[in-house]
Amino acid sequence: MPKLRRFTACVVVLSFLFANTVAFAEAVDDNFTQISPTETLGIGEYIHGQGYRRLLVRVLMFGSIASQGIHYVPEGTDILFAILYAGGYTDQTKLDGITIRRKHQGELIRVDLEELIEEGQKIPRLQDGDIVSIPFNWRKDVATVGTLSSLIASFTTLALAIVTLRTQQNH
Repeated sequence: MPKLRRFTACVVVLSFLFANTVAFAEAVDDNFTQISPTETLGIGEYIHGQGYRRLLVRVLMFGSIASQGIHYVPEGTDILFAILYAGGYTDQTKLDGITIRRKHQGELIRVDLEELIEEGQKIPRLQDGDIVSIPFNWRKDVATVGTLSSLIASFTTLALAIVTLRTQQNH
């Protein structure tokens, strides 16, 4: 019986040691993120470009994209491909107002993706820990709201005209 207790104690101690080692193995060298193939992702987390021995960087993306949240993208991914990984952009995406907040850097990096694509310039690559904001193009939303408001006003006017005609016919 004492051997069984010693064995059980060893197993408990070893499992505790290995459990702590695995728990702290997320950051490889403060530049890259290591994701275990058995790791369960949380809500709003996405892995792109999985492959054998691929280094992934962790980027938080939010704004006018389909999949907002934490994206693990291959090292060297530029902002355009990161947006495509996150579901792409739409008419409501303002490509000339993208901002990147980078670790240990005081100022925001402002990106006019539309201009960079048109002029064929180099598109900025993302680094581990970047926070990317892709703004909405509110002018297009305002135009849509204006059209819907006009449509509602037209239907309201039509309904009032019908009600007025019916009440005049009844009297």
